[in-house]
Amino acid sequence: MQFYAQYDRVLTAEERSFVDKARHFCAGAFSSEAHDAYMRGEPFPSDWYRRWAQEGMLGLQARREDGGHAASFLCKIRVAQEMARHSFAAAFCMNHHQGSLTRLSQTGSARQKEELLPGMLSGDILATIAMTEPGGGSDVAALTTTATPAEGGWRLNGTKAWLTNGLMVNALIVLARVEGADRGDNMASFLVRLDGASSVTRREIMVPGARSFRFAEISFEDHFVPTWALFVPPGEAFKTAMGGINAARVHVAAMCVATLEAAFAEAVAYCDRRHAFGKPLLGHQGLRWELAEVATRLEAANALVFRAAECVERGEPIVTLAAQCKTFAVDTALWGVDQCIRAMGAVGTSGAHRLSMLQAEVRMAAYGDGTNQMLLDRIGRGLAKDYPVASGFDHQ
Repeated sequence: MQFYAQYDRVLTAEERSFVDKARHFCAGAFSSEAHDAYMRGEPFPSDWYRRWAQEGMLGLQARREDGGHAASFLCKIRVAQEMARHSFAAAFCMNHHQGSLTRLSQTGSARQKEELLPGMLSGDILATIAMTEPGGGSDVAALTTTATPAEGGWRLNGTKAWLTNGLMVNALIVLARVEGADRGDNMASFLVRLDGASSVTRREIMVPGARSFRFAEISFEDHFVPTWALFVPPGEAFKTAMGGINAARVHVAAMCVATLEAAFAEAVAYCDRRHAFGKPLLGHQGLRWELAEVATRLEAANALVFRAAECVERGEPIVTLAAQCKTFAVDTALWGVDQCIRAMGAVGTSGAHRLSMLQAEVRMAAYGDGTNQMLLDRIGRGLAKDYPVASGFDHQ
């Protein structure tokens, strides 16, 4: 597909085959079932996770010796984009599990892999990251969940909120404060099995139009975690947690671009065949110009995502670029999908098209991995460093 050509040119032949596999997987029944579920106000069917796992896609970036494919970050976002063209929520959720598996493969101990990796690769174990709490989202340093040393492990107490697929996961990567550790950096992360334990309770966070995220709040009351489940020890966990956020922002931005591209293609096709006042809607200059502006901003967002993704791939610092990438892609997608619906008229809001679903789901991108306001503040703090005056220019 020409729109994604700049990504696909740098992928290996094997990685392009994964993109093709994702494209074929999402077409047909997956796409229609996701939309049908949205129209009923329900999450899309959970058995699609098992089917995705059977395709080997949950192990996309896992190490080959662990049964994965060791794919690049650019391949990861291209696979996510193919899914986001059909459902942003599905792309976000399925790739979220893939990310947890990747972390376990790349940094987990032999015991941790033995306990969890086979089940995660098969889709029997679905895991998500648990950082956010009811009293704090982006302010991770304010978390209050505690891990108290106990015989053979720890006891977890506290509540995590806005967990992606929190209604169905059976494992978590939980960030908590370890009681008795140095208060300066006493956070650690734990691999936590749930398995219907009475010490764990769940509550759905109802988000109309976005139930496919299966958001939930999960609380722990003296939930036991064995010694082997310490994933990242105190002194390292906070830095590790923050280190993955920049790549996650680029990942979300890439899915926003794909969602808008799908909505835009659907709107253009409709406006090309729908006639009003004796000519196609695209024949009316005012409407044509509005869609031309969507096309221009879509291309700009895509270029910014590609630049940021290349930096992630090379391991370059991208704090500012990742913030810019996500802010611009989210705003462009939210504005652009709305413009597409307006161009189509009332029919654009109907169940005959997917645009209302895409609009409802992609709006959640504005809240994950940092709100736009927080990201703009982060960009602003680095302006003098990131945009210095050219050498030799007298600016006094």
